[in-house]
Amino acid sequence: MTVKLLAIAALVLTLNTSNAQAEVKPVSIQVQAVKPDLKTVAILNVKEIRQQAKRDKLKRVVTYLTTRVHKTAYVFSGSTISGWDCSGMVRYTYKRLGITLEHSANKQAHSGKRVSKPRVGDVVVFAYKGSTSFYHSAIYLGNDLIINANQMYKTTVIQTLSDFSKSQIRFVRVIE
Repeated sequence: MTVKLLAIAALVLTLNTSNAQAEVKPVSIQVQAVKPDLKTVAILNVKEIRQQAKRDKLKRVVTYLTTRVHKTAYVFSGSTISGWDCSGMVRYTYKRLGITLEHSANKQAHSGKRVSKPRVGDVVVFAYKGSTSFYHSAIYLGNDLIINANQMYKTTVIQTLSDFSKSQIRFVRVIE
């Protein structure tokens, strides 16, 4: 008699009860359906598990970023917690996730999928009205708040999107 069980690490463990041997196999990307005899258990899509893990890590990185408010100075061309500019802070955030973004607000504006409803961790870029060139970037925190390295304040700050009401605002999703 062979029974398939779901293992937490998205592996299928097949137990052969007649000779007490166990075999571990990696799961394919496709989801297996549950059979009425309950010998096979549905497993989660491995790709979706990885995407959810990236989204969860992004939220943790963004939470960490908020601890840098008024602690990390604005430094032109910087991209570390010792000092960063706006695009350097965004670059630093995604680098912690293993994703390399350009050190340019304008290039970050084209680094992912444009979305109309932002999620925590999405990149926010700003352009002057009528312009196609983006001059500033930030990370979305939710509730119309962003965190950014602001040259005027000379530090990392949290601001509302309404502070940028004279600019075009674009939301860019790097992690689905």
